[in-house]
Amino acid sequence: MRGVSEFIKEHNAFLKTKDLDRGSLTYHLTQIQFLQHERLIHLMVMLFVILCTLLFLGLYLFIQLTAFLIVFGLLLILTVFYIFHYYKLENTVIEWYFIYDEKMKETGSG
Repeated sequence: MRGVSEFIKEHNAFLKTKDLDRGSLTYHLTQIQFLQHERLIHLMVMLFVILCTLLFLGLYLFIQLTAFLIVFGLLLILTVFYIFHYYKLENTVIEWYFIYDEKMKETGSG
């Protein structure tokens, strides 16, 4: 199963090697839509992980059980990595929008 990072690398290679015509721009726009969907799913999962992290922090503050603190620490680490991943995904979508706009102007379509 291919991951999002591989998908992004392949599409970036497509953008660099090909002179984009109208059909290629339509394909690029479709890829942006796929990445937008991926971004939305990752946002929802990231928010759920943050909610769980805060829940375990609250549980630890009220009950003072070490297990809650350990789970909170693990979820906090996961949250930090998830934020970096989402940041990369968000920047990729924005970069692809700029590429799309630039190529539309070059072809005289935008």
